[in-house]
Amino acid sequence: MDDKMKKIVTVVLVIVIGIAVFAGYGYVTQKTTANEGIEYLNGKEYQKAYEKFHEAASKFTLFWTGQKTDTLLYEGESLYQLERYDDAIKVYDQLIAKGESRGYSFKAFCYMGKGETNKALNVCKQGIQALPDAGDIYCTEYGIYAKQKKYKEGLDILKEALTRDGLKNKQEVLFTRISAYESMFDYDTALQYAKAYVKAYPNDKQGKKELTFLETR
Repeated sequence: MDDKMKKIVTVVLVIVIGIAVFAGYGYVTQKTTANEGIEYLNGKEYQKAYEKFHEAASKFTLFWTGQKTDTLLYEGESLYQLERYDDAIKVYDQLIAKGESRGYSFKAFCYMGKGETNKALNVCKQGIQALPDAGDIYCTEYGIYAKQKKYKEGLDILKEALTRDGLKNKQEVLFTRISAYESMFDYDTALQYAKAYVKAYPNDKQGKKELTFLETR
């Protein structure tokens, strides 16, 4: 290797190492800044929380990480609590672009906050089309129907979810199904599903509590 090539290689290595160090620093400071935001969020100081999460999300990291996803979720939550729904939607759109199912659910909540129920439902439908195995989106859509007391329509969504072989968050969907039948005053069916739920998830305290409630009716 001649001297010219050695110089080129050296420069490239310096640049690569510099980027890696800068990205590593960004990752660490993103975490510490986000932790400060969590403290503000827990204290219901939503404006301060938003500022910290926005700062953390802006940190340079070499790759998109789970930490980045969590930071944006917290940023969106802070904006939601501030009733800055349109700004929160922009944050959730970033998550949707990365295939994050919670982005659809929380975006739908923002439209509900704005009183735009149809748009909220459309977001859920878009999410289910894009991520048909994301059980949490089905539950969100059910919740929107339930708020309108359209329990049958909501239950149909849950049934659709349970036809998916690769369904994620299945436990959440199954528990929501119990609540759906309760809301329809079909306590016998709710009890049947509650028993099956507790058998499948014996360590779930919420499920046991629901089963006890239904058995004593």
